[in-house]
Amino acid sequence: MKKDISKLYLPIINNFLLLIAAYILCRLLFWWENRSFFNGLDTTEILGIMHGGWRFDIAAISYTNILYLLMVVFPCHLKERKGWRLASRIFFVFINWICLISNLIDAVYFPFSQRRTTASVFTEFASDNLTGIFAVEIVRHWYFTLIGILLLIGLWYAYRMPILAPHKRLRYYFLCITAFLIGGIAAFFGIRGYLDIEMRPINNSNAKNFVSNPNNAALVLNTPFSIIRTTGKQAYPNLSYYEEEQLPIIFSPEKQMSCPVKEHKDNIVILLLESFSSEYSKRLTPSLPDDSYMPFLDSLMSEGLTYDLSLSNGIKSIDAQVSVFASIPMLVESFMTAQAAMNKVDGLGNYLKPLGYETAYFHGADNGSLGIEAFVKTCGINKYFGRNEYANEADHDGRWGIWDEPFLQFVAREIGELKEPFCASVFTLTSHHPFKIPGAYRDTFPEGPLQIHKCIRYTDHSLHRFFDYAKKQPWYANTLFVFTGDHTNMRYLPESMNSLGNFKVPIFFFHPTDTTWRGHRKGIIQQIDIMPTLLHHVGYQGPYFAFGNDLLDQSVPPHGSIAYLSDQYQLTEPDWLLQFDGEQSTALYYYPLDPLLQANLIADPKMAERREEMEHQLKAIIQQYMYRMNHNRLTVLPPPTIIHKP
Repeated sequence: MKKDISKLYLPIINNFLLLIAAYILCRLLFWWENRSFFNGLDTTEILGIMHGGWRFDIAAISYTNILYLLMVVFPCHLKERKGWRLASRIFFVFINWICLISNLIDAVYFPFSQRRTTASVFTEFASDNLTGIFAVEIVRHWYFTLIGILLLIGLWYAYRMPILAPHKRLRYYFLCITAFLIGGIAAFFGIRGYLDIEMRPINNSNAKNFVSNPNNAALVLNTPFSIIRTTGKQAYPNLSYYEEEQLPIIFSPEKQMSCPVKEHKDNIVILLLESFSSEYSKRLTPSLPDDSYMPFLDSLMSEGLTYDLSLSNGIKSIDAQVSVFASIPMLVESFMTAQAAMNKVDGLGNYLKPLGYETAYFHGADNGSLGIEAFVKTCGINKYFGRNEYANEADHDGRWGIWDEPFLQFVAREIGELKEPFCASVFTLTSHHPFKIPGAYRDTFPEGPLQIHKCIRYTDHSLHRFFDYAKKQPWYANTLFVFTGDHTNMRYLPESMNSLGNFKVPIFFFHPTDTTWRGHRKGIIQQIDIMPTLLHHVGYQGPYFAFGNDLLDQSVPPHGSIAYLSDQYQLTEPDWLLQFDGEQSTALYYYPLDPLLQANLIADPKMAERREEMEHQLKAIIQQYMYRMNHNRLTVLPPPTIIHKP
């Protein structure tokens, strides 16, 4: 009997302990690869991460190995055949290797997503066309490729085969049924993450319970669990923090523009700068130990309008499009890859069209790339210029599209063909992974501490040349230029490596002749503030839909900047940053004196009033957002009139 038990039970126990060890290894590799994102880990925090981590690991292992457990313990003589045993071994190794590999891939993808990958990855990857990135990363992260191969070999050879002689029928069925029941109970509680049967199964948000800093929750989670627990889940939950009639009083995205009508309307040029972080600017980051990596843009800032703090509302390029052109932040999931993408939106072009504006969008990537072309058209932008319209493959970078310098010269020429007033939007491209610049400039721009720095210098130079051309054109003098980074990228300053630094991008205005767009103003500007502020500037009259603030309207106090990261909603106000998990506030920081965000004041009774005020505002914004996403209520404009020709 003991011999039979050891042949059936011990191999199964061995195989599951093997998986737990492999998951722990992947967590350590995840931390090592992204250690710059997880500063200030003390012994208590590390112990909390490991304590919570094994719960999520066991849950993931339980989810993904239920079928394997049935294959090796279900009382059936068929499973004792050599072919079945080989099949169960192959199944065990393959399924678990895929799960472990997903953890390694996520270690590389984390700097782009800033969270553990969820089920939305399948739509995001289809949209982002990331095949090229993976090919490059396999080479750059050769050590992960090697580790992946070693994991496959290790799983195969460390696997132990459960064997039980079927001829002793009574003993055979007793041991199999017992193993089946024990395994089923263990899997049940493993999936739940708790021994208490009344507790709900753990989900992604529970990871924060094991860390003092919510941003470290990604270290507690593992990727298979995160994907499994978000599969089939509604991206935008229905919330009821406030009664329906009370909610608009606190916050409503349906607004009314009341500003002076303008006979003369400025042209508008919006420049979205790929991967530009505030850290690359000496003007925005005086503590930068090096010279500015964007000296030309810094010089424009000195003649333009800046704010104390400028923030993105998402962490991906597609998030920036929605924020800038529709004043909708990214909460929970990227709008353009969620089911809500079918919702009607009132975009910038829809508001400008009745004012006589011609609108155009320029991006040197493949037409249709990232779904941007389709989205900006829904925002009322009627002309699109991409790689097809550029029509010169000699200037293609071999990866993403046309190099910034020649494409921006093309943009400058094409803008001159637009009828005034116009609104032209440009999305740069070269400062993107894998961070290459044209060969002719390899020795022109010095290297920086980060690989991206050379690309930033090149794009800054390309923008300088764009302005050299533009300032000679008749449309230049009455054009308002708006600059914003689409999202942050590689950073190395300690104060940038936190949940505030994740969103610090340059945003500023520049007008060659209008002095009202000069100087420095107190407060915060975010990407979703751009559209309502521009509508005010051009004299738009009427209703509009925006989650952002009209920064030119001094009669309405602006709310803070809204963002979402690591399953936490985030509200940033002057001096204060609040994080909220959907049920309760988890962190409160006074960032002027705590730039590294290490002193969480959420439990300080003296801060209770400040926390409640911010939470009150944040809840209203979140509830409005979820309701409108789920009910297709992102518009205030009437549908366009359709004229039927006889």
